[in-house]
Amino acid sequence: MPAELKALVVEHSGFDAPISGGNGRSIESAIIIHQDGIHDKRTIQKAVLWSLGRLKDLSWEVIGQSLQKCDGRCYESLLLDFRVIKHGKVKQGEQTIYFDITECS
Repeated sequence: MPAELKALVVEHSGFDAPISGGNGRSIESAIIIHQDGIHDKRTIQKAVLWSLGRLKDLSWEVIGQSLQKCDGRCYESLLLDFRVIKHGKVKQGEQTIYFDITECS
């Protein structure tokens, strides 16, 4: 998914986000944010989340966040409240997305 996610962010946000790694569904598959000297961590995170929301036709809101250190790496997890409309019905839930922000610290 990393190449697809990068392409998705370019398509929906208009810039080549400095990301690699996985899909963000766990620490082991965290989305790695690389420091590029141009975009800050928040801008990149918002571009990724916005692009994923557009792909899945959902809206989201960050309702929690936490920092964790593991094996010398620094991770930020964002707890999202999401809403999606399918077949005329609103589905709501929560999902956590993990970012490796070691280079941003």
